[in-house]
Amino acid sequence: MAGRARALIRDADWFGKYIQAQQTDWAGPQYLNYKGLKKIINSLQSSNDPHTTFTTLAANNPPGVSFGVADDKHSEEYQALKTAFFFKLERELEKVNAFYLQKEADLKVRLRSLMDKKRIWQSGKSRQVSASLPTLKEGFLQFQRDLTKLQKFVEVNATGFRKILKKWDKRSKSSTKELYLSRQIEIQPCFNNDVLAELTDQATTHLAELENLLSKEDVDPIASIREAVTGETHGDVESELTGALKANNVLAVQEFLSKRLRDVRATGQGVEDREVLSRSFLRFCVESSTECLDVLFATGEVDCNFVDDISGRTSLHETSIAGRQEVMRECVRHGANVEATDVYGRTALHYAAMYGWPDCALYLLSSGAKVLAIDHDGCTPLIYSITGGHTKCVEILIDHGAVVEPHSATAPIPLNLACQHGQKDIAMLLLSKGARLTANSEGLFPLHLTSREGHFDISQMLINHGADVNAPDNLNGWTPIFYAASEGHLECAKVLLKAGCRINIKDESNWLPWTYALYRGHIRVARLLELQGVESPVSQELILAQDLGIKPMAPSGLFSEESNPEDMDIDALPDLSLPPPIIPFRIYGHAFLDKKHYIQITFRNTQAGSQKSPISLFGSQPLSSLKMVISSKPEVGIPYSVILPLQDDLEVYTFLVEDLANFSLQFDVFPTFGTKPIGRGVVLPSQLAMTILKSWNGAGESEPCICPLFDSHLRVVGELSFDFAVVTPFAHPSLSIGGKVETYWKTTKVVGGNKTEGVHSFITASSLAEEYIQVVVQLTKDGVPVIYPKWHLPLKDVDLGVSNVSFSQARALFNRAKGSGGAADVHSPTSTVSIDTMLSPTYALSQSQRLSTADLAKLVYDSFFSLRELLVTLPHSVGVSIVLKYPTSSERSLCNLTNLSDINTFVDAVLQIVYDQIAHRSIIFMSFNPSICTAINWKQPNYGVFFGTRCGFGMDGIDLEDTKAGISSPLQSTRDERTETVETDMRCTSIKEAIRFAKSSNLLGVVCEATPLVQVPILINTIKESGLILATCGSANDSPPNVRIQEEHGADAIIVNNVFRYNVT
Repeated sequence: MAGRARALIRDADWFGKYIQAQQTDWAGPQYLNYKGLKKIINSLQSSNDPHTTFTTLAANNPPGVSFGVADDKHSEEYQALKTAFFFKLERELEKVNAFYLQKEADLKVRLRSLMDKKRIWQSGKSRQVSASLPTLKEGFLQFQRDLTKLQKFVEVNATGFRKILKKWDKRSKSSTKELYLSRQIEIQPCFNNDVLAELTDQATTHLAELENLLSKEDVDPIASIREAVTGETHGDVESELTGALKANNVLAVQEFLSKRLRDVRATGQGVEDREVLSRSFLRFCVESSTECLDVLFATGEVDCNFVDDISGRTSLHETSIAGRQEVMRECVRHGANVEATDVYGRTALHYAAMYGWPDCALYLLSSGAKVLAIDHDGCTPLIYSITGGHTKCVEILIDHGAVVEPHSATAPIPLNLACQHGQKDIAMLLLSKGARLTANSEGLFPLHLTSREGHFDISQMLINHGADVNAPDNLNGWTPIFYAASEGHLECAKVLLKAGCRINIKDESNWLPWTYALYRGHIRVARLLELQGVESPVSQELILAQDLGIKPMAPSGLFSEESNPEDMDIDALPDLSLPPPIIPFRIYGHAFLDKKHYIQITFRNTQAGSQKSPISLFGSQPLSSLKMVISSKPEVGIPYSVILPLQDDLEVYTFLVEDLANFSLQFDVFPTFGTKPIGRGVVLPSQLAMTILKSWNGAGESEPCICPLFDSHLRVVGELSFDFAVVTPFAHPSLSIGGKVETYWKTTKVVGGNKTEGVHSFITASSLAEEYIQVVVQLTKDGVPVIYPKWHLPLKDVDLGVSNVSFSQARALFNRAKGSGGAADVHSPTSTVSIDTMLSPTYALSQSQRLSTADLAKLVYDSFFSLRELLVTLPHSVGVSIVLKYPTSSERSLCNLTNLSDINTFVDAVLQIVYDQIAHRSIIFMSFNPSICTAINWKQPNYGVFFGTRCGFGMDGIDLEDTKAGISSPLQSTRDERTETVETDMRCTSIKEAIRFAKSSNLLGVVCEATPLVQVPILINTIKESGLILATCGSANDSPPNVRIQEEHGADAIIVNNVFRYNVT
């Protein structure tokens, strides 16, 4: 089976495991039984003739028609399986729908109750209302959370029905999916989002009103509603009591009780008096002094089991949350029920464990609290104490009988939670109490979790306790070293290697842990694995494999007559789509700005290890899922709809606008299924202009920006963080497709690969020339593009950047350094020419006809030319690869580069010279700065653009992270080479992220450091499958065997000695 097919099967299996992982105690077995339905489908597969083949759509097949269908669909076995499948599918649909209707009804009742309480409170008619504004708000928030759970339940099951029907169609060679979905599934109430959207909108509206009232009235979190809103005078008896308790005035409380006692004796309203006292005690048991509360206790009229009619909490819950053990004791002594549960199904012990109050937990347990109590989320007190990292609480709970194993098949596993959250002491305690090493609902064992999260100390402890370092997980078949390598956790890798883990094991995609480390730019981990004797796959048979984050331009199996459809995920096949074209077509150039401005919005942080959410909501618990709509004024396209949390933080949202002076952005934040906005943020043109003005690069690189979010009452409810970049248009008379400048073209086709395995590869052909000399271009202080490869001029004891001096000054300094031996000698075939003549750019280039391409490249590299001089003097037959050298934020900080032109000015200056020299010269652009690549690709359509990545290596293939750690290398001799070592933008250090960026930016190709590609040539095919042209650079290319390996595995171009050689065959 091919590596690609295995990867697809892994995707298919992943959903079955994913839906199983969702089965918590809240919904549990009510989810679609995807595994059971898939088992019936697999029975259908095994019943077919093993020699039956399947041929996908070809040019002569009409849409929806395929050959190779099983001969007899009317066989008894087939009909039996069909009946069994659809019978079970109907029952699963009934089960899912019944559960949904039950939960929908419950939610409607809860919402109606909350709305009634809010309406009664607003009317001011009821003197018995016990709810405060904060608890009313909390009730709506909990309603929203439960509504989100139901929405997720619907989403997961809808996806499950779609996938299982598509799988049935694929296996049975039928076309029932679309019809069944439209007539049987989509008409069910559970898949009608209108009701959920309406409930969400109502909850959002009421929450916004409550937030407004809370801010307007300045209500204290535990103050009485009657005191805050109804307008009763201070002389009201209940207001007097609440005021006294709030002020901790013992004498005032005593005076109130004495007066109240006289009134009771006169009127006989003792029942109402007890409710007033109990309600007041519940509200102030956390805040008021023990002296005041003792006065209330002394009356004997306080009911400690009085329940808040929204949160369902008693005074014991409140004191457990606050950790007021002395008040808690009095509550229990006065009859408080330690087993009372609130609306979440939680007891006081749950909250003592959740907030980490060991003394309170110990007292509750001694008073009869059940240590195994389970709330509505299926969690025991032990689970909450583990996730909170409260070691003492965990110890107390276990000593009192808490079970260290999960109480059900869908419950959280205590040991796994401790390992995942990095709680070493708790994990050690659980292990000492006999906790077993078992897989969680995702199929991951504790050692997998610690290796993925980077908790090396817990990993060592698990190994000492007998954890198997070579145990595969139940999800991807990965052993722990795969997680450590793919996430770049060096210390975890060291622990695993010391314990004897296997490093030459392959996963279902035939990738080694070493491969993942190299692919994702974790070079120190890759170096460690290499030193441990990992087997290099250079000599092995080429197997096509691909990381889950990269998708080829089309499924390879669609073009294979030998491929077996049973080996591929059915989602890889299109539904009733037209066949792919047989003859690949050429694409000339790419989209460009013309006269518009390009605005790029991102919510990612490309810095390694950043996990911050783009939206922060104030004063409320964050929702598990939100929807954000991004629009612009004036409207320049369809608004973007973004689901939060982000599934892909590399997504880019772009706008093409005519005039920046009139452009504004609007962000509307909704509940996922709602239509009523929670908040709205607006970024005005003046804000964008000010940010651009203050940015050191003119906002050509992602510039951070924060805008407030306002609700419908103009209250600030949160803030939104995003990055934006601006690319301005470049204007030139020759700028067009089909004009005076010849436009490059490219085409992608599928070619045969390993016929025995049915594997195919993608080849992207282009109009590139065979050879280019590579020149590195920077901009001087006076705006002249010059050819110079280093950040700083060759001066002793002085760091002077090219951007700090004018062109004439830079050339004079360079020539002075060269004359004194401070720079390399010019390579020239003549030795009789005077040094002054040799230093003349015009003379040097006039001799280019006598030089080979390599000699010419060295001449340019060792000299100091302006870009204009080079293009004017160089023969038109010589191709030029222009590398635009502009620092990333990390490089700028490390090298202390100042006085830099902004990105748009820099790129415009280079393009102006290129387009001024109208000639039929082959030119390509390249940069190791992703923002430069974006800008130059959008500003012109005629020349191809490559993005360069060092893949975590230095200028000469040296491990960059070693230099970050202070390890010196004999090959690193200049400060310029060290600038790459602290790069935090993953696009610049990871092959995976470089591919994703180049693809999303519509670049022609990527230039990668050759070292990892020589070590693991399978990475070459991963890059090629993305449809990009691959060039390699670095000192590894100085070795002919290394070049041969790359060429044999499909590298398109090799850069050696500043010569870009493209394989045109």
